[in-house]
Amino acid sequence: MERSNAWMDSFRSVLNRFDTTVSSWIGFNYLSFIVLGLRKFKQKQKSR
Repeated sequence: MERSNAWMDSFRSVLNRFDTTVSSWIGFNYLSFIVLGLRKFKQKQKSR
């Protein structure tokens, strides 16, 4: 869990919470986890 929180800190829109609505903030959280997952997937594909 701590690692996930550290990864989320790299996204400014999630960290600073520019959005005022909860739904848009949750959407940015989902989007950031998708980006992080794709980056990890890309790294694993390179190592093969």
